[in-house]
Amino acid sequence: VRPHVEAIQQADFCWHEAELPRGEGQAKQRNLSYDEEDGSASTRVVFESAWSRPGGYHHADVEWFIMEGMIKIGDQYLGKGGYYRAPAGLRVPPIEVQEGTDILLFREYGDWGFSVSDKDQSEFVSRGANTASDEPGELTIVDSNKMEWMPNVYEGDTQRFLKLKAMFIDPASPDNNNTGFVSMVCWCPPGWSDNRMVHHPVFEEAYSIAGRLDYNFGSLGAGTYFFRPALVKHGHFIAGEERGWTGF
Repeated sequence: VRPHVEAIQQADFCWHEAELPRGEGQAKQRNLSYDEEDGSASTRVVFESAWSRPGGYHHADVEWFIMEGMIKIGDQYLGKGGYYRAPAGLRVPPIEVQEGTDILLFREYGDWGFSVSDKDQSEFVSRGANTASDEPGELTIVDSNKMEWMPNVYEGDTQRFLKLKAMFIDPASPDNNNTGFVSMVCWCPPGWSDNRMVHHPVFEEAYSIAGRLDYNFGSLGAGTYFFRPALVKHGHFIAGEERGWTGF
């Protein structure tokens, strides 16, 4: 179980050797939140040299969001704002990372393990450890810079002015809203506010990319982060007047 972390500034945390087994090169990471039972974690990783890893599969559901720099995954290049996700057990192609690249790396429902392989771990790989779908999992590669902002469809009238870019959506079951998984970039326009106090049946986390958002736990500026377990009340949001707030 991950502890409630809200809100912390990533610059206040120590660097560790990055948990990227089977890779060649140097990288360091800051642990934003960490589940010491199953190894799930949210981290900021900086590559101190060129880095590469052969194809294979993760032992957890894994997401990369590129803050700065460049990666090549298979034959595709991703720069700032690029995103990829792979469920546990799905083979991902070889990866090459440019020196100086800075990413957010998220692991869910598993640890840092990685197995070099030319095939998936099993004949069927699900969409994720919390999925309600019977469809097979797949590699998701997105360039958020090429996406249009969409209206917020997840909340009521008070949050209609928020804008979203959905990186990955695995819908919840109609019978169980604790299932599924959603990752997105969110933008709150300058001066936006919502005076409600709310809670959700699932955990939430976010890393502040730019701007400012004040709420009951403090202020979210660039580089701040929270991990909020299910059913923790939060709210009374007020976005900065100049830039609003952007988070992943």
